[in-house]
Amino acid sequence: MNYTTITINGTTIGLKFGMASFRYLQTRFVEGVAFNDDGLNEIGISHIIYSGYYNNCLIKDVEATLSFGEIVDWIESNLKNDDTVEEIKKVVNLWTESDFIKKTQTETQEQPKKKTTRGKK
Repeated sequence: MNYTTITINGTTIGLKFGMASFRYLQTRFVEGVAFNDDGLNEIGISHIIYSGYYNNCLIKDVEATLSFGEIVDWIESNLKNDDTVEEIKKVVNLWTESDFIKKTQTETQEQPKKKTTRGKK
């Protein structure tokens, strides 16, 4: 299942990972901003959470009331809170295990490299 909930600043929100969340992340996952060689940072994790929230709002046809900035602030203020960090890890794991992400990764890995004749005589 690609759905979970998380409580941010006393408000429980639904997170649904799917095509809309993937499209949202395509334009926001920038190396050096959302992630680096060591993996995701607080901005990347915030984008993952917001993408699931955004997608869930679209599916339920409700307006998003929580901003991306509020998610960033919540993560930054809870980096030392073990319970919150564990909850965030579960959300990121759910995202990585979502059917759409797995399918996209599989398609990317299966695409053969294009051969080029450039430079050959």
